[in-house]
Parts: sequence; C-alpha cells; structure tokens
Amino acid sequence: MAEGQEATDAVAERPVELAYRHTVDDLAAAIRTRAKTTRAGLFRRRLRIFTLVVTAVGFLLSTLGDGHRDTPWHLYLALAFVAFMTAVPRLQARQLHRLSERQGDFRVVVDETGIRLTTAHSSATLDWHLYPRYAESPELFVLLSADKSAVGVVVLPKRGLSNPEDTGRLRAILDRHLVRADAAAAQDADRTPSRGRAVRRGAGIVGLLLLGLVLFFFAYAAVQKAADPDGLPGLQHNNAPVSAIALILGVPAVVGAWWAVRRMKVMRIVTAVLAAAVLLVGGAALYRIGPMLHCWGSDRITQGPDGDYACYDF
Repeated sequence: MAEGQEATDAVAERPVELAYRHTVDDLAAAIRTRAKTTRAGLFRRRLRIFTLVVTAVGFLLSTLGDGHRDTPWHLYLALAFVAFMTAVPRLQARQLHRLSERQGDFRVVVDETGIRLTTAHSSATLDWHLYPRYAESPELFVLLSADKSAVGVVVLPKRGLSNPEDTGRLRAILDRHLVRADAAAAQDADRTPSRGRAVRRGAGIVGLLLLGLVLFFFAYAAVQKAADPDGLPGLQHNNAPVSAIALILGVPAVVGAWWAVRRMKVMRIVTAVLAAAVLLVGGAALYRIGPMLHCWGSDRITQGPDGDYACYDF
C-alpha cells in the first residue's frame, strides 16, 4: 500500500510540459476570458448589451408612424460601436500575435515551484505569487496577475499538452497554488458592503422594469391609429408586426427583473407591484394587437364596422 501511494504521489508531482505556438484564436480567447474576470470587462459587456437593446428600441421607434422614415444616423453609429466593441478582442489578439510570432515555439514546464517558459530567443521563470489567479476555458488555462485589470497574462493552450490526462494534472497544480478567478470574484463580492450591492441590484431591477414598460407602451401606441377607425378612418400603415416585436422584447426585461429580485425581501413587494402594472400595459397592448396579427405580411390595414381588420398590399 505504501509503495502504491508513493507511486501515485510521484505521478502527481511530476512536472507538466507543454509545447505550442500561439495562434490568434488562442490570444483572442484569452482576452475574452480575462474580460469575464475583471470589472472593466464586465462593464464593457453590460455597456454593449445596453447599447444593443437601446438601438433595437430606436430602430423600432423609427418605423412608427405614417410613411417611411429615414433611420436616424446615430442608430447606425451605435451599431458600429457594438460591432467595434465585439471585434476588439480579435484586433488586440492580432497585435499580440505579431509579437508572439517573433518568439517562435514555446516550451513550458509547470511544477510545484512555478512556471518555466523557454522560446528560441528568451527564457523566464515565474513564481506563483506573480499570477495568483487563473481562469479556464475549453481551450486554455489563463493565468492572471494580481492587479484589478489583470494586465499580466500567461496563456497555456491545452492543445500543447502531450497527453490528454495532463489537463487534469495541470489543473490540480494550479488549484494547489492559485485561486480560480470566479472564486476570487466571489470573495471580492462578499467583501463589498451588502447595502451597496442591494442599491445596485435595486437600480438594475427598476431599470429592467422601466425598459419593459417603455417597450410595452410603444407596442400599444404603435397601433393607435389603426385601432381608432372613427377618429382616423381609411387605410392605415400596418404597425402590428413592430408592436409584436416590442412586446416580445419587453417580456424578458420583466422576467429578468423578477429573477433578480427573487432573493430580496425589501424589493420583492415593490417589484411585484411594478411588474403587475407593466404586465397590465403589456396585456392591453396584446389585446389591441391580437386582431391585427393575421395581417402580418400586409402593408396596410383597415378596421371594418364589425371590428375585424382587412389586409391590403400595395
């Protein structure tokens, strides 16, 4: 038994070796993985999502009313901003890849003492305290420096391992000496005052409900003319598809607000009241839009004396 245990320990302590050459995909994946572990990266992701939602709402609003309107130029600028922010990791990876290519092939040895990197033109030994955190993706292990922005990064592609079983051994070594980035983020969150977290979560919940309210309101208003044949008789532009899309976009906002508030005792009642009000507006919009949906592909609609809608294409 003792001999078997010693053999197992010897295997566990055996260094893990990697041999690889960085690719643009490796570096882009490492940048995206790092962004998920830093506050700046999380802020950029939320900003991108917020900009995309606001732009989608703007495009919906630009289609409302009679006639065809030119889409405001700033909406295209917002889309260009989202596309650029999405492409930034790839652009950064291309720049880093030019530098990495000059180093040639990387040979890395990871053991209990640290990491030793060797290339055709340089060599370095990294102690564990230089990179106290790490993150893992399906393709990579990414070691992160201690600063909040994680400026220092060591990228270890799993394809560089000679044996698939070495993936588990490398993970075990990293777990013994480093902290997973998601665990470190959880520890930081625990240190953050609970009152501040509650305020931020409450603001986010109210924001989601307001977004749902705006989408439901415009879904209701978009078909105002078609729903009032006495005040505006004759053919009207068919905005029912736009209204339906606004309703569909509003539902996840309300559901997301309720999901975020499920563990909060103080905000739960307030959120329930606001959500009920928002859903009433959404229900009224759905009641108004429903009879028009059979004209989904038509350009114009009109309401007859019996309340039914007739579809017209021009």
